[in-house]
Amino acid sequence: MLMKLALRNVRRSVRDYAVYFVTLALGVAVFYAFNAIGDSRVLFEAQEGAEGVFLASGASIFDILAQIMTYFSVVVAVVLGFLVLYANRFVVRARKKEFGTYLLLGMSPRQVSSVVLTETLIVGVLALVVGLGLGFLISQAIAFATAGLIGVAISDYHLLFSARSAQLTLGCFALIFVVVALFNAIQISRCKLATLLSARSRSERMPVRNPLICLIVFVLSCLILAKAYSELNIDGLVYFGEHFRIATVLMLVGTLGLFWSASGFFILLIQRLRGVYFKGLAMFTMRQIATKVNTAFVSLWAVSVLLFFSIVVFSTGFSLASMFSDQLEENTQFDASIRASLMSLDTSDMEAVPAEKYGGDEEKATAIKIAETEHDEVHNLWQTSDGSTAAYMKSLIPDWDERVTGSAQVDTWLASDLTNKQLTDACGFTLEQIGSDENSSMADEGVQYVPLSQFNAARQLAGEKPIELAAGEYLVDNTVDKSAEYAKALGQKGRTITVDGHNLTASGQVISQSLQVSSMSCLIAVLVVPDELAAERFAAGDLPYLSELNVNLASDSKQQAMEDLLTEYGKSVPPREELAEAGWTYDSRPWPVSYYDTSEGIIADSMGLKLLLVYLALYIGFVFLMTTAAVLSVQQLSEVADSIPRYRLLAQLGCDRSMVLRSLRTQIGIYFGAPLLVAGCHSACAISLLYKNLLSIWGATAVAGTLAVGIALVIAVYAIYLVSTYLVARSAVVSGAGKGLLA
Repeated sequence: MLMKLALRNVRRSVRDYAVYFVTLALGVAVFYAFNAIGDSRVLFEAQEGAEGVFLASGASIFDILAQIMTYFSVVVAVVLGFLVLYANRFVVRARKKEFGTYLLLGMSPRQVSSVVLTETLIVGVLALVVGLGLGFLISQAIAFATAGLIGVAISDYHLLFSARSAQLTLGCFALIFVVVALFNAIQISRCKLATLLSARSRSERMPVRNPLICLIVFVLSCLILAKAYSELNIDGLVYFGEHFRIATVLMLVGTLGLFWSASGFFILLIQRLRGVYFKGLAMFTMRQIATKVNTAFVSLWAVSVLLFFSIVVFSTGFSLASMFSDQLEENTQFDASIRASLMSLDTSDMEAVPAEKYGGDEEKATAIKIAETEHDEVHNLWQTSDGSTAAYMKSLIPDWDERVTGSAQVDTWLASDLTNKQLTDACGFTLEQIGSDENSSMADEGVQYVPLSQFNAARQLAGEKPIELAAGEYLVDNTVDKSAEYAKALGQKGRTITVDGHNLTASGQVISQSLQVSSMSCLIAVLVVPDELAAERFAAGDLPYLSELNVNLASDSKQQAMEDLLTEYGKSVPPREELAEAGWTYDSRPWPVSYYDTSEGIIADSMGLKLLLVYLALYIGFVFLMTTAAVLSVQQLSEVADSIPRYRLLAQLGCDRSMVLRSLRTQIGIYFGAPLLVAGCHSACAISLLYKNLLSIWGATAVAGTLAVGIALVIAVYAIYLVSTYLVARSAVVSGAGKGLLA
């Protein structure tokens, strides 16, 4: 009997359960689809050319993704649990009078709770089935999207069902159903019969606020938000220091004050516009909006903050992913780069550090003496090897020529008489315009330059033609988009500069040539100069800032080939105890080998990072976005249900269907639009700062498209909930007011 009643109630209350069902089904689908990513690795690992699914460490991208997604799923499950509980609260509240009728007819509270529990179970099972089906389809789409992101074609595709993800989803949502069922039982058992029967007639008290106070709070809130934006601009949303924390607190306080004062302020404003306030149902519409905002300003505040977070995560997640992968081809033109960090031997920085950092003057003097000794040792080794990394390593590795098919060394020197700040000032630029700032170490560092012969050797190793320069000329090598205009100005034909005592004239050539294997472009207007500048520095006993040996390897597996090569090198230069314990096979030194990168490892790590950023942005951003939209939807539908008598009265007074529905559209539009507008302002500030201080380094073209995609996804999901809410509310108003009255 109770089962039959529950089934009938579910069929009859389809509209009441709509938002609850959709939210639950979408939550299940998203939860399953993203937790199934790890199991999709079987589609890739057997594919030809799928080396990119393994990171440089040898771990599978999908194993890492599965682990991280599982961690984040704990947070997502908690969020979805609160969301489902919130949506269920609306269903129970809308049917309290019905439950009161059951009690009046003789049913016990336990029987009523059993009916509600059965209904919850029926809807939950249906939502799980639909959600798992939808999640299964989404997971297949994600598999193809993954193939596109890592550049692997799936030749042997087959449908893949993740039992692990399904079990995780069922377990998580079963727990949510248990909590929901207990919540319903407790809520119904605590209600008195009179309370249940009068539920529809109990209207929410509308707090009336002084319009003048609202105006003052509104202005103060705007000023607080302006201060928050200015504080955020100091740190640039890159360094999470004191200014970031202050900006965060001010943003939260200012946003809360904005929503607290909004209704009173805007009613005061609209009332002054007589032509608007007394037109149509504007008076009724504004009062309806004010009633809800006054009582739900805290939830609107929370929704706005979550929306802000969703927009930033969506937009910048895609942009960062694009940033780490779009320039891979340019930055992996060699099989590997063996890097020597000679800049670590500079003791001038140690002199500027307070002695307390070392434990006292004596300890500082000892540290400097050790550094100077190491400098002398490296200097002697550098001079006796004629500064050639390849020659020195060849002397230690007997089969070097069989392992390495080609090499090109690039030494980067710092000018002793020309700093970056001096050169940027001379070209009419600031350090901020090229991706640095006046207080950075780059300002006082010498301008970087490389000798022409080494530059051309690197180009030839990369399959490019060499560049010719006349005597006394220089060209500019720049791979960072943000400094492109500066590089163009520096390389303008006829410009003259003095570098290490040599007067040089620009040849007019600005080249974009990567000189090492790296994950992202990093050359900011590096000068390519005649060989004699480096030769004179070498003869004077100076060391370069950085020395890199680019190599092409005979083996097809570049990562393994480099590991084997450095293991062989380690037989002559064994690692120190602490390095050996960390898995190193050679001793890391300022020269000739500090560390290395391979194109294979960089590509794999970049693809893994791209997948991780994209999927985390989608997963977290979508869940938070769905949460905010569902909360707004439930609140609006609850408000509409409470206001049915008002709409019925409007119809009885002669208001036609179009007027009433126009008022309804306005209410829902403003209620959805206000948090989005505030969140949009916050997001515009945050995204612009991220673009200015981080993303723009790689150029507008690299991030503009992904920013647009992220924002479009946010608007699309938000719009779906807005339209769905309006359609359900419209049906409730039309049926509640009477079809005869709103025909």
